[in-house]
Amino acid sequence: MNNRTALPWKEVLEADAMHTISGDVRVIEAFPIPELQTERRVWIYLPRSYNEGNRHYPVLFMHDGQNMFDQATSWGSEWGIDETLEQMGLEDPSLETIVVAVDHGGDQRNHEYNFVINEEYGFGGKGEAHVAFLAETLKPYIDGRFRTRRESRFTMIGGSSFGAYMSLYTAIRYPDRFGRVAGISFVMWQDNGAIIELIRSSIISRDLRIYLSIGGQETDNPEFNRIAKEHVALVRQTLIEAGMSENQVRFDFVPDGTHHESTWSSLFADAYRYLLPGE
Repeated sequence: MNNRTALPWKEVLEADAMHTISGDVRVIEAFPIPELQTERRVWIYLPRSYNEGNRHYPVLFMHDGQNMFDQATSWGSEWGIDETLEQMGLEDPSLETIVVAVDHGGDQRNHEYNFVINEEYGFGGKGEAHVAFLAETLKPYIDGRFRTRRESRFTMIGGSSFGAYMSLYTAIRYPDRFGRVAGISFVMWQDNGAIIELIRSSIISRDLRIYLSIGGQETDNPEFNRIAKEHVALVRQTLIEAGMSENQVRFDFVPDGTHHESTWSSLFADAYRYLLPGE
């Protein structure tokens, strides 16, 4: 429970698997999470130019770390964030960023990625502890060991589905630490309006910038898909009513978008460009 050393991924992951990792990706196999009394694998992607100078970089925290970089560890398909950022960095070095991705907890994912309990399905309630870990334990660790831009406007957090939901929750709870949110395939069907009430009762940072998306083919149920789109529109409108300007909350409806990494990875680069602040 005390090993916090980030090692090159080839020294940590199984050598006989067909890995698809690109660039300088390091892995902490069992990062302690005192807030949840557990440990979890943490991935750290460093930009192409990281070892070439003393530049400090923005940081993007991502949920569902298994699916970000490596097909061999994914729960279906990987996003290919490493390949995307490697190419973006080649084309424009100002787009380089550090990425920190935390594995989800398997059968604990639905509990940890929801801050209220869904009584009907019997999950949730550990979200507050999860985001406390991100804000109070993991971010200080990353800032203390890597050359980061520590200001909230240079600290992004993102994910898909429940990971999208928790990314928004994190920024609302810790606005001084997370100032950019990527919520792809954002869902809130499970919370009985809790995130809406939280937005209405919170002081929303005027510096926050949020990207939200939903696909038209998230499920095979057209009624669910219709309601899911209405939910994201409601979140956006509620954020604007709470004081954000319209150009601070982008909502992309993707008619042929599915609840799958193939859609999420295709949206990543555009969402990232929208969130990345200028100097």
